[in-house]
Amino acid sequence: MTNSQKPSILIVDDDEDTRAMLQVVLSRDEYDVTTAVSAEDALRKLSVLSYESVVIDLLLPNMNGVQLLREIQRRWPDTVSIVLTAYPTLDTAVAALRAGAHDYLSKPCLPVEIRRSVEDGLAKRRGLIKRYELMRALEQQLMDGLAALREEQAGRASRLVQEADPATDTANIVRVGPFLIDRERHVALLGDTQLNLTPVEFEILATLAERAPAVLSPLELMRRALEYEVSEAEAGDMARWHIHHLRRKLEADGAGSRLIQTVRGLGYRIDI
Repeated sequence: MTNSQKPSILIVDDDEDTRAMLQVVLSRDEYDVTTAVSAEDALRKLSVLSYESVVIDLLLPNMNGVQLLREIQRRWPDTVSIVLTAYPTLDTAVAALRAGAHDYLSKPCLPVEIRRSVEDGLAKRRGLIKRYELMRALEQQLMDGLAALREEQAGRASRLVQEADPATDTANIVRVGPFLIDRERHVALLGDTQLNLTPVEFEILATLAERAPAVLSPLELMRRALEYEVSEAEAGDMARWHIHHLRRKLEADGAGSRLIQTVRGLGYRIDI
């Protein structure tokens, strides 16, 4: 965040009067407000500082608001994005919501409407983060309980790479692209490197590998990974969160984040 005491908001609009109005309105609610004049300016600021919410004008030069929204959702999925436009249409509303927008508002927008939208979006974000933190705490407990088993698995990891081949793989071993996944031993290898994954991340990767190159919806992935029913909206938010962290681990291991591809409007797949 730009200020540890205030929720941080980024306003992206090429109109100076709109930027000034939104900054005044939201600053009165004690938000820490920063402005950007273009999508490129916004991406530069997002790369340096963390923002809890971004208010995006739909008609921006070069990169439009929906394109910016998609990039924000890909790189910073826990950021609440609100689209603001003077030219509302059904097509752009659908495109914005599919790209991950929390809300779609028309200009001129009453101060009470933008304040309500930001407040509701941040409340939803806090609830999701609290839920994710709880899930990660439970996953960490499971990982701690498997510590002894993981030590044994680490010793077997190199042998799996040498011994497993397509002709002799068992039903519990999946090889796809650079991945080798052993469900029985709960080992996931990227090349010859063992990945340190949470149980949910392991299940997502294993499911994508087993079904590669098929595209799997967030709902199917999260039902398999969590083993309980979730709504489609919950699945979309949770899948973005876990895929984001899974990609970061793949990137840290030198593979880059493009091994898991997002297929817009459908879901995710492994690039083989």
